[in-house]
Amino acid sequence: MEMKTIVKKRSLVEDAQNDENASDNCETSTAASCTAEETQHSEVPKVEGTLKPGSQIRPVVSEEEVHKLAERLYGIIVLEMCELDSYDDRNFMIQADSYVKNPILKSISPSGYVMKIANSLDSRDESFFHAQNEIMLHLNKRGIKCPVPAQNIYGKHHSMEKLGESKHIVRLLEYIPGKVFHGVPHPDSLFYQAGQFIARIDSALKSIDKEMVMKRQSIWMLDNFPQLKDFLYVIKDEHHKGIVEQVLDAFQRRVMPNLNECEQGVIYGDFNEHNVIVNKKPSNSKEYEIVGIIDFGDVCYSRYVFELAIAMAYMILEANDLNIGGLVMAGYSMIRLIPPHEKEILRVCIAARLCQSLVLGLYTATVDSSNQYILSSQTRGWNVLEALWTETDKDILERWNSIAEEYLTCSS
Repeated sequence: MEMKTIVKKRSLVEDAQNDENASDNCETSTAASCTAEETQHSEVPKVEGTLKPGSQIRPVVSEEEVHKLAERLYGIIVLEMCELDSYDDRNFMIQADSYVKNPILKSISPSGYVMKIANSLDSRDESFFHAQNEIMLHLNKRGIKCPVPAQNIYGKHHSMEKLGESKHIVRLLEYIPGKVFHGVPHPDSLFYQAGQFIARIDSALKSIDKEMVMKRQSIWMLDNFPQLKDFLYVIKDEHHKGIVEQVLDAFQRRVMPNLNECEQGVIYGDFNEHNVIVNKKPSNSKEYEIVGIIDFGDVCYSRYVFELAIAMAYMILEANDLNIGGLVMAGYSMIRLIPPHEKEILRVCIAARLCQSLVLGLYTATVDSSNQYILSSQTRGWNVLEALWTETDKDILERWNSIAEEYLTCSS
């Protein structure tokens, strides 16, 4: 059951006029058409430890410094190195000489390593990196492949280093061979697997001590989506800004007051097409399967509906097809039942994640114009967001439920 791309630009005004759902009329029409009681909210409290406008947090480090860090901290000699794409951190793929000057490292990883240098904001909370290391080790023991942190010459899985004018956490992780989800052929089964895989991760994380990540705060957490209003000045297109303002309003009215009804737990928090690792199936050299997950910088204690919404947002964006949401839901629901009250807010939560990705991408480009990776999905992203926002909750949910049911029936 292959899906056809249905994302296309449509008039918000036209859709609002044809919308029979009163609550959605308030979301898809202009803010002026909503009553004052609906649109006026109390001031959103500032969250400590989140990104503030104007902050420059990305590490400033040269390749020569990375060579020296690898030898000084881990006792390895770099033979080859290349930088990998990243938002606010710096990641370097390393192939090392077999000769090791670190007595703790018994052998060199044949697939190589990734040196991760965290941004200065996240680096303020050293305990969070300890939590990431524990979570990666925990998941590997439960059959979910993710990077294993290497111990440095001091027997630690990370260290704090002064680079330029700021301090940054430095880690060395074993590289997971394979390709990222982005760009490989995408049969329906791969999107179904994506839903299953993120649900498996959350299930395995239930035995993690939530206290390790309870204090974690980030502008990327959907819990903190209302803070995105501080970054709207980077949107130059007034039409786009209007959509984001509508999503912010809907989230504030429909999601925030009902958060206590949504089940909580430790979640992965960033299931996107660049963090999911795939390899070709042994039995079929033309098809891929999901084999692992990387980048645990957004692990937090939050709502499971946010985890699902984030995964659906990125898979829909990757496919450029709203219908793909039904396949992700199908896979996810095989491991965790999605309660009706969570399904009712899925569209708003998915739209919120798309807004975060688009707006924070624009913002990051203003402070680091050389990082083109963060702007790679802008055009498609705005089209997907607009297409999703012109749908009603009822219609899109019925479509996703129908697609999920049809896929599960055909598969069985």
